[in-house]
Parts: sequence; structure tokens; C-alpha cells
Amino acid sequence: MAKSGPRSTGGGDERGSARCEGLVDAAFETLREEGYARTSARAIASRAGCNSALIFYYFDSVNDLLVEALARSSRTQLDKYEEALAEVNSIEGLVTSVRSRLRDDMASGHVKVLAELIGASSSDEHLRAAIFSQVTPWMALTEKSLGRILSASGLGQLVPPKQLSFVVVSLVLGMELLADVAGDDDTMDQLFESAHTLAGLLSAFDTAGVTG
Repeated sequence: MAKSGPRSTGGGDERGSARCEGLVDAAFETLREEGYARTSARAIASRAGCNSALIFYYFDSVNDLLVEALARSSRTQLDKYEEALAEVNSIEGLVTSVRSRLRDDMASGHVKVLAELIGASSSDEHLRAAIFSQVTPWMALTEKSLGRILSASGLGQLVPPKQLSFVVVSLVLGMELLADVAGDDDTMDQLFESAHTLAGLLSAFDTAGVTG
């Protein structure tokens, strides 16, 4: 069973680490621009300016390299979401914050890379498990944020945050993927307008004591 992630770069070998990072960069860019079908070891190595054998020195397979490229992008984007959501204390604020972050999420190429790997994982159990492991931290952040916000608003007993987090992540991911494929930002904007209106109604019910 192939493992996900890079092999050791040789302790404190800075040149080895730089080469490994260069491969991850090249893998991400190749997958984003060429798609999974054309992202071969040769294509990645050509972009990185090295021999394709170097990929298999640092990684067990091309898929492992691609998962590492996704993982690095996911960590970067997740850090940004954590910072953006840290001070959010209302459902309306949550909708507004997520909406603003989605623009950067898509522009970064993260959504495109994730979409390509999800498509490729349908016939690869190990790849599917590796991708899901990258989605899990997003559900944990969503659950934590929803739990805090819903408890403060008095809505926490309506829906368990853990279940709701799965629904929210699925919806947002689906919106991102469809918007990326269709190139249609208007539909996403309309959906967020509706979500913001619904959030306002929920807050109004709470203020009126309907949910108490």
C-alpha cells in the first residue's frame, strides 16, 4: 500500500528539500493547468526542470506527489479560513466570511486541483482515502465554528454541529466544483444571497425567542 506524502529528504539537506518542494510546485501547476490525464511523471519533471526519476526518489508514486500538492494547498487555504472565522460570532457573519474566502480559494487553483483528484479517485481506493483525509480537517473546522456560533445564538440544539458540518462542507465543495466547471460566478453569488437571507431569518427567530 503506497503511503501519501514525501519521503525523507535526507535530514538537513536543504538542497534536497528545495528539490522536493520544486516537485510539489510543479505537480500542483501541472495538475491545475493540464488536468489529471496529462499529469505524468514526465510532464511534472519537465516543468520542474529535472529528471522524472527524482519524483520516485522522494515519493512512492505520482499520485502520492499529487496528494502532497493538494495537502500543501489545503493547509494554506485552511489557515486562511481559520483566521477569517476566528472572530465570527453570527450566522450572517459566517456566510459573509465564507463567501469572501471562496474567491481566493478558487483563484488559488486549490479547487481545480481538488476537482481533478476527486475525479481520478473514483477507481482508486487509496487515492480516494488520501483525498478524504485532506477534507477531514475542513469538517473539523466547520464543526468547531458552527458549534461556537450556534451555541451563542441559541440555535445549538436544533441541529448537531457535527452532522451540519458534513452538510455544509458538502454544499460548499459542490458549489465550488460546479462554479469552476461552469465558469459561472453568478449562480454562486445568488446562492450566497439566499444563504445570507436565511441566516438573517434564523437570527430574527432567535431574537424573537422563537427558538428558545
